[in-house]
Amino acid sequence: MGGTIDTTRGIAPSSAVISRNFFVPFSAWFASHFIGFLGLVIWPTRSGEWFNTFGLTHMDGGWYRIIVTSGFPNGPLPDHATAWPFFPLYPWIADLFIRVGAPVGPALISVSWIFALVAMIGVWQLTFEMFGRDVAVMSVWTFALLPGAVGQILAYSDSLFAAGLVWTLFLLHRLPNSSTESNSPSIGAFALVGLCASVVVASRPNGALFLIAVVHAIWQNSRWRRALPLALLPSVVFFGCWMIYCHNKTGDTFVFLSAKSAWLERTIIDFITYPTERPANLLHVAVLVIVVTLAWKRWSDIPRHWITASVVLIGPSMILGIEGLARYVTITVPASIMVALTLARHERHRQVLFLGIAGSAMLFLAVNVVRSSWVP
Repeated sequence: MGGTIDTTRGIAPSSAVISRNFFVPFSAWFASHFIGFLGLVIWPTRSGEWFNTFGLTHMDGGWYRIIVTSGFPNGPLPDHATAWPFFPLYPWIADLFIRVGAPVGPALISVSWIFALVAMIGVWQLTFEMFGRDVAVMSVWTFALLPGAVGQILAYSDSLFAAGLVWTLFLLHRLPNSSTESNSPSIGAFALVGLCASVVVASRPNGALFLIAVVHAIWQNSRWRRALPLALLPSVVFFGCWMIYCHNKTGDTFVFLSAKSAWLERTIIDFITYPTERPANLLHVAVLVIVVTLAWKRWSDIPRHWITASVVLIGPSMILGIEGLARYVTITVPASIMVALTLARHERHRQVLFLGIAGSAMLFLAVNVVRSSWVP
């Protein structure tokens, strides 16, 4: 975490050099999960218990447990909340562990934790190649310690979403370097982009919006446009199959959208009108404001499609519901990287101070997820 940005931006280091530095994402992953485990499991609850067995499967983890054990419900939607707002890839992967004998809870947690590491390695790989080691170190630690990273310790789909997103960005970054003499990347390169993007789409309901950024990235190069369908095909196939499944189960092709109406959400207007109604939202909005303030200073240093991704993934949450906003900001990886670009220009003690505050806020959020039922 130096005070200046590495001047080797755009120069891809050898795989041996990158491999020797993988301790950075591993150590950040360990620190993040230690903090989250401390707050969710070990920290005493209101009843005085010092070990909360179900802390890691709290909140949405309970819905994913229902999906894995009972599936998505049949019939027309009831008036109360159901599992339909959740997308299927995360519980389906967890089900593979269960089929070979893993208990439901540990299977869900394992998938979340494994893909959190995959995401952090992706952040490291991407930023190391684009901006150099200083920014890469800061990017990984920022991504790992922002308060919303608690979603990557819980049995949530956040890790899977972030992993798919960052590796899609990495593959898009590599497209010019995978070119032939005619400067046209191979069909396989676009197919890999499409597969990674489909992980984002199949992980969360707003994942489809990320395709706007994928289209933006590919459309900027006229030689790549003919390959755009390859990058979209896996996501289109998933969405088609998912809508058919939804229709067969409930008679509503878009049940994953209509089902959300049963959930009590708060918009940014609600927050401005009643800022203290839900204390958790004070933290969520504070995280957004701090991240946007720091990220805004470096927006000109990143590819334009990264900005598109940030806007389409974070913006709608301001209208549809700010609960969980700290998580949405964190798993929108370009936001963490822009923050890191800003911090990398500051002295080491300021970087450490920022990360210390971020990690403390994550612990505070984790504790209150269990003690006060805060939405993480």
